[in-house]
Amino acid sequence: MLAFAVCFVLLFSGGAELSSRDLRTEEIRQIDEEIRELKEKKRGFEARALWAEDQAERMQFEERFTLETRQYFKMAEQYRQQAQLVQEEIDRLEKEKEKRLRGLFGS
Repeated sequence: MLAFAVCFVLLFSGGAELSSRDLRTEEIRQIDEEIRELKEKKRGFEARALWAEDQAERMQFEERFTLETRQYFKMAEQYRQQAQLVQEEIDRLEKEKEKRLRGLFGS
């Protein structure tokens, strides 16, 4: 997605020359946007996990809801796993952003 955005900027920049610094700045902006979107996605998974866990806790002491309780606890765990995968992608993008910032500012 990032490569597409950079190509889009190059193709539709109206013929203006973009410097290497401009390209890196645009890449960093795109990474920031991806991170923002992923953080929203992660919050959604975390909220669903809390909801499912709450449902399970409400039902866990009633025998007639044994199966449902297990299903809600399993659902909560699956949402937490999805949130963890999203966090790993966020961490990867943060490292990539840091790398590009070091290149941009020559540190």
